[in-house]
Amino acid sequence: MQKDQQTYQLQDIEFRIVYSRRRTLGISILPDSTVIIRAPLRTSLKTIGRIVEEKASWIIKHRDKYRLKPNTRLNGSIAQGEDLLFRGKKCEIRIIKSRKPFARFNDNIIELGLEKSEDSEAIRKLLYKGLKKEASGIFPEMMAALLKMHEDKKFQPTGLIIRSMRSRWGSCSRKGIITLSTELIKLSDIYIEYVILHELCHLKEHNHGSEFYRLLSEVFPDWKKVRKDLRGFIH
Repeated sequence: MQKDQQTYQLQDIEFRIVYSRRRTLGISILPDSTVIIRAPLRTSLKTIGRIVEEKASWIIKHRDKYRLKPNTRLNGSIAQGEDLLFRGKKCEIRIIKSRKPFARFNDNIIELGLEKSEDSEAIRKLLYKGLKKEASGIFPEMMAALLKMHEDKKFQPTGLIIRSMRSRWGSCSRKGIITLSTELIKLSDIYIEYVILHELCHLKEHNHGSEFYRLLSEVFPDWKKVRKDLRGFIH
């Protein structure tokens, strides 16, 4: 495994490593086909290299499959066999007739069970409910981890709201309440972390002036590239 600045190369897989206070190693494929390895602090390059080799076929498959296209839409058709992004992975929708409604998010499958299995509006509402439930479990954990990681900045949000937002990924109120769009759960973790840190920085700087971007650069050095990729999505 050869090191080239912040980029690593193993066989024909080029990837970047992002260390954080997480417990497990995760692999994300960004829409521009960039491979991100998210690893716990102090994970050795040898360990990361071994896992990359073990997951090589999966990485190559998804790296070549996910290409950033102009105006990538997150809200496509919600129908049997259609694909939907969930945490950056393309998942197949499977609709099942069931007396008890449920939404299950597995590896590459999203199962939606409901009695009115041909009612498109009921399906849409069930999916949104399921996505919001997933986001409500994941976003607070991610924000808590980021607050811990950057505790020297003394970010002190007063609350977290997760809801549908028509044209924004997140916001920060003057009272310190962070609001995140439910749609973020469809994207890779790196985008969610970017939006959370962006809004946390607004706790200190309530504008987009030079001091805001100085602070954002300290907590998320790669923000320009991630923001550019994020703008390719329409929700």
